Amino acid sequence: MTLADLAIGCFVYSAMTFDGGYEDFLQKTGPTLDLTQEQHRKSLLRFLNNWGCRQFAVAHHDQAAHQIEEWHNDFGGKLFPPATDLLSLTAADLSIVEAAYNGLVSRLACKKKLKGRDEVGDVRFGPVGTAKIFFALRPNALMPWDNAILDALGLDGSAVSYRQHLLKTRDWLNQLSGECQKHGFALADLPTKVGRPRSTLPKLIDEYLWVTITNKCQLPTKETFERWAKWS
Repeated sequence: MTLADLAIGCFVYSAMTFDGGYEDFLQKTGPTLDLTQEQHRKSLLRFLNNWGCRQFAVAHHDQAAHQIEEWHNDFGGKLFPPATDLLSLTAADLSIVEAAYNGLVSRLACKKKLKGRDEVGDVRFGPVGTAKIFFALRPNALMPWDNAILDALGLDGSAVSYRQHLLKTRDWLNQLSGECQKHGFALADLPTKVGRPRSTLPKLIDEYLWVTITNKCQLPTKETFERWAKWS
């Protein structure tokens, strides 16, 4: 992943999607998501629906919100502060993230009629719902993901694999930091430089992965861009 790759991927992302209503979510839960507030929990669930999480059935939002509240009572106070970024996470922080992940992933999101059967079954938060909640809660440090990204990166959706994803993302950010310095700006300025000022660094990486993996978009090569530039 080069700096140019990321910039192109984020540009395509902004053109392809309304971002699940992320801007509206930020406005309703700013300055930071507070899961002790009922309205913030409900805003989170609506955002997750818009972001593709169908396990949080609208009719069962009260139940899912209660599950989130219970989880936050257990783990919210143990997590690092919201301003902490991914590059600053310690091994102890990552271990707490693993424990918090395990505490959320199997909670009940809703009950649904099972496909092709008459009985109703339990639907859990699952790896994708859990990771997206983690991102919403700590957007400077934690990553969302989806099933396509999980499969492509060889991750099994466990808490251990979530930690691996965070560490791989940190490697990418460290690599990009060196490229940013070569071009005369800091890594912290990257969201603005690529036209995504409201996206955190972890979100930029996810936007790139969503474009290139989830949507299988092959980015133009350097040679292609150089050829196009000559046409201007």
